[in-house]
Amino acid sequence: MSTIISYVENETRSFQEFPFNPIDALIFAESTYFQWEYLLHNIWTPEWPYHDSDSMFFHEMPKTSDMPLFGQYAADTPNNMKMIDLLRENPRFKNVSVSHLCVRTNVHDEIQFAAMCFHLYDNICYVAYRGTDGTWIGWKEDFQLAYRYPVPAQEQAGRYFRFLTTALPADTQFYIGGHSKGGNLSIYSATDCADAVKSRILGVYSFDGPGFAFNLHETEAYKKISERVHHLVPSSSFVGMLLQSAPGTRFITNKALWLKQHSPFTWEIKEQDFDYAPGWEKNAQTRIAAVNSWLSDQSFEDRESFTEMLWRIIDATRAVDAKSRARIIETLKLLVLFSFRKK
Repeated sequence: MSTIISYVENETRSFQEFPFNPIDALIFAESTYFQWEYLLHNIWTPEWPYHDSDSMFFHEMPKTSDMPLFGQYAADTPNNMKMIDLLRENPRFKNVSVSHLCVRTNVHDEIQFAAMCFHLYDNICYVAYRGTDGTWIGWKEDFQLAYRYPVPAQEQAGRYFRFLTTALPADTQFYIGGHSKGGNLSIYSATDCADAVKSRILGVYSFDGPGFAFNLHETEAYKKISERVHHLVPSSSFVGMLLQSAPGTRFITNKALWLKQHSPFTWEIKEQDFDYAPGWEKNAQTRIAAVNSWLSDQSFEDRESFTEMLWRIIDATRAVDAKSRARIIETLKLLVLFSFRKK
């Protein structure tokens, strides 16, 4: 089975020789889980403008042996760490630079947000948003997507992209993308910007990103970028098909089991693109239909009350390490899903 690891090992042509494609988009989306905070200045500030940004080429990244925690934000840390060392050496990626790191996690404001800009070649950039990083507040904000619009991370994503369009040269063109919640933020930021900026967007990639609490896709703002939006999910997707998902979703062949398919390292690829499945796996459809049906029957106030109840349970556990947090949240997810099953 070929995966993005295989691609980074073997595809060495430059972007001019072999154009940017959805596999590249996923690799940069996954690269947001590297802990760039160790290496780059965080430009976030509550006032305008942001601080001046510094940058770093991929070939300047530390070896994993020198920076063992650099990839720990990813769910699949071993593969993430392997990818770091491959990107450092690969001619296709090693001269890509990352700049404008913006990170904010705040429990009081209920936000978990991180974004960065990858400079690919010439005037082409990839704006990438990080998905959930395993913090308590990151998970809570995920649940808030079901009843709150915009959530703080969405507001920050729109603000960040608007800033980049003025901070970078006027002829800069953009790809935008992210994995999981990062995919949702990508669509939001592309929809939220001015029409003149929309014309500079080359593509928007949501990799197994959840939808929205209302029909964003029916708005005029979304319709102006709809042909450039790519919603790509694994064949048994759960996360990416929650709420109101983007039309035209494509399903990627995947042999992992259910929720494990959320890891991009399990997605199968061909030479120049993903290996697409003919459709959505039937059992996954049933599970999502039950959850979305339940949500549609609840008011936003009831959804918020339910989320707050879950978080009181989680907070009462006082688990402190990432693995404990993940186990508790996954268990609660499963309990919730079973409660949604149709009798």
